[in-house]
Amino acid sequence: MYGPPRAFELAFLSPAPALAYAVPVVVAVILSTVVALTIVPRDAVVIVNGNITQLASSTAVLVASVIAAILLCAGHAFGITAATHSLIANATDSSLPARGAWRRAARRPGLVALAFVGALALFVAAVAASVALIIAPLWTIAGLVVVLIALIVTAPLLLAWPQIALGDTSWGTALARGWRSGRDIVSGRTEDRTPRVSLIIAALIVGGLGVGLRLLAGLMMQSMLSAMVAIALGLVVPAVFALLITAIAVRAVIVREETRARIGTEPIVPHPTPSWADPEPDAGTRGGALVGLAVLLVPALLAAPLALVNPWGFVSYSAVTVPGVDDSASILPVGDGDTAVLSVNAGYDRFSLRLCHGASCAPLFGMPSYLSTDTVGTADGDLFTAQWMFVGDEEDTADNRFELDAVSTSADELREWEKTTRSGEPSSPEPPGSRTTVATLDSTFDEDDEVDTRTVSDRSAVAVSNDGEHPVIAAVARRTGGPPEATMWIVFCDDDACSSATTKTTQLEWIGGSPSSASIDVVVTDDGTAVVTLADREDSRSPEPIPALRVISAKADGAEPRIEAPPLAGLTESDESRYSEYDETFGARLELGADGLPVILSRAEGSSLLRLITCADASCSSADARDLTGFDSGSRTPAFAIDETGRPLIAIVGERRSSLDLIDCLDATCSELEARSIAKLVQGDALWSTEALALNLDSSGKPIIAVGDRLAGDVRPAVDTISYEPGEDRPPRDDDRWAGAVLNCSDARCGLR
Repeated sequence: MYGPPRAFELAFLSPAPALAYAVPVVVAVILSTVVALTIVPRDAVVIVNGNITQLASSTAVLVASVIAAILLCAGHAFGITAATHSLIANATDSSLPARGAWRRAARRPGLVALAFVGALALFVAAVAASVALIIAPLWTIAGLVVVLIALIVTAPLLLAWPQIALGDTSWGTALARGWRSGRDIVSGRTEDRTPRVSLIIAALIVGGLGVGLRLLAGLMMQSMLSAMVAIALGLVVPAVFALLITAIAVRAVIVREETRARIGTEPIVPHPTPSWADPEPDAGTRGGALVGLAVLLVPALLAAPLALVNPWGFVSYSAVTVPGVDDSASILPVGDGDTAVLSVNAGYDRFSLRLCHGASCAPLFGMPSYLSTDTVGTADGDLFTAQWMFVGDEEDTADNRFELDAVSTSADELREWEKTTRSGEPSSPEPPGSRTTVATLDSTFDEDDEVDTRTVSDRSAVAVSNDGEHPVIAAVARRTGGPPEATMWIVFCDDDACSSATTKTTQLEWIGGSPSSASIDVVVTDDGTAVVTLADREDSRSPEPIPALRVISAKADGAEPRIEAPPLAGLTESDESRYSEYDETFGARLELGADGLPVILSRAEGSSLLRLITCADASCSSADARDLTGFDSGSRTPAFAIDETGRPLIAIVGERRSSLDLIDCLDATCSELEARSIAKLVQGDALWSTEALALNLDSSGKPIIAVGDRLAGDVRPAVDTISYEPGEDRPPRDDDRWAGAVLNCSDARCGLR
């Protein structure tokens, strides 16, 4: 063959160019990552499914980004300078190992500085174009087209770079030679196209390949693996592009130098071997460029352990987008590592259950009742469900009743139910397992009542606790019409399946009205006392006001249930002006504190203010109340948990900033607290979200959260969702366009200290 090897052979048949470029780049990537993540505040960044995600902008984030960009440009500049010398050696039938190339680059600081300035200029231009695309997309696209044409025209100027690296010409002469070479084809035996055409073809091939690989990678669910693939592609594809473009420029220069050295037309006089090169070629040895390209995978391989170890203490969690988390939602651990989300659009839809594991969720399980349902999981993977069922004949309005059923589902039955649902086969509309009716309420209906009225959920509520040896069920229901007279049941199961039980009942006034999962809650203290919170809405028709929150306590072998009514926080002026719609998610949630006594987080109807009530005894006859001021919790369900530290951890949705926030109480009564955003939420006219919010702890004490909004960023759905186009009518509540999210924190208190 006449002339130097082809550009591809120059770049990739010898290990030296790729290795000379890869090592400085990898060092720069690792160093810039460590420095940037050390500088940024802990509340500015979170790790979602192993991917680093920015939550907030600040001066520190800007400084970290600038430093990282400078380090990356410096690594590229040193690496491309070293690789250029190695490519020149290959083009002159000699070689320059990677170490020699690095030494050569270290002796050419001016050349490295030139490459650094060029790389930094390209980076600044890319950032400016990204910003301009957001501000004025049409003008920016037009400007980018002009820039692209200019780059095609001026592409031969890249030939000045290897000439300057050779050190035998001035910058002006090098640029002039490069410009002239774009119009000439030297020889059919050494080159069959101009450098401009070769550069354009290489850019199109590598660019197209990179875009295709990116699109394929985009089909992956967001996970640790997808983060590693993204990092690998972000390094390997640009490295191949830089090496190939430089090799084309080097070969074009050497061909022209040889042409000028010809005597007549034959033979071609090879370009002399540079003094700093080894006269022995190494093309085709030791795997070629594979070693250097493999080095570029090091940051991707380091990403996984760094994300798992998380030495910077960022909030880290796995997250998945699900088609819908309805207003009345609760989240619970099931077995070791599984999560269940129970939700309903109260009064309109049947309850649904969705099982999730990390960033993967199963399709929806339909539950058989419109009426209130609650579920708890066990450490063995079993599921215990309590639900009100309507029993009767739609045509016979005089003989109808409500039944409270307890269903115990074993882990094996649950897995089989999930397997059937995932496969798309018809499955039972109710949880499998043993079913026991533990309470009934006879009710009559008028002939004009509709079926929906008979089954509407504002007449019942239920909650289950597994704090004790066996489940305890708290339930309330009332008949239709007349005064709001209701019956409260506290069912103490004698075994895990609740095949027999001891029941305490009491009569009380209760309005209800589309109750949420916070309408009723129950915990069991160490001495076997069941403590129940019952929330109620205001009714102007009542001659005497019914307490907005009552605490009912009872023992299986004790006296009649005791009722207390702790006061709730009042409405603020902003609440009175803002909450004109029907509030469906007010109420209270109940947990046991470190001392084994009840702790209540409540939100009154129409209020955005949360109140934390720390009871001094099991009946909550005296308590310490603290309002969590300064937080816009919106009309969300109160959501909190108390871990082994005895300190409450509270979830809220910051409506003004569209963020999911955690309030970290620094003591048991939350007299001191810290708040931090852990996710940005997508809200607006183009998407419909619910008021759902639920927080619990998994089997290892780590927070699990369900929210009725999409998470911002590239968090893909575990199951297909339907895209929503602006201008369409509001989708029905059971439509997949009501998308929510499920989060599983990687650390206790989700990384908050």
